[in-house]
Amino acid sequence: MTDSPRMVVLVRHAQAKNRSEGGDRERELTRHGRETARAVGEWMAQQGVRADVMVCSPAVRTVSTCDELQRGGLQVGQVWADRCLYDADPDEVIASIREVPDEVRTLVVVGHAPGVPGVVAQVADHTGRGVGEVHDEVMGWPTAGVGVVVHEGSWAVFPDETSALVMVRFP
Repeated sequence: MTDSPRMVVLVRHAQAKNRSEGGDRERELTRHGRETARAVGEWMAQQGVRADVMVCSPAVRTVSTCDELQRGGLQVGQVWADRCLYDADPDEVIASIREVPDEVRTLVVVGHAPGVPGVVAQVADHTGRGVGEVHDEVMGWPTAGVGVVVHEGSWAVFPDETSALVMVRFP
């Protein structure tokens, strides 16, 4: 019997204030951002997503997004901070995912643009569209945007030919 595919849900942080006295890392979510993140968490729970692990950037806006996703109903086993996700490019996000133990079946990654949408752009979807077409679709990736990718293999080889984008949801 084979294991079910792994799933990674890639989420860009929710809307944040334009600035903070503490600098970019300290930017807090706006009221709208908190409400949107909570609604995304509710939607994820309704879809049956139960995260074994949620990994997030240590920026205030991503940590707050994680909190609001859970307030919305997303069930999470563990939350890990990964400082490499702050201001990460797609390769750095992929490197973070590759460090996740294979026991983790469902992973939620909460990060920033361009890293989160860039990873989605690297994974071809089930409709047979190529990376270029998906890339065009995610260039304007909004805050609290979600991409769901299934992956058959070990996290250590993510993404590979078994990885497929199955859903994109923008608030």
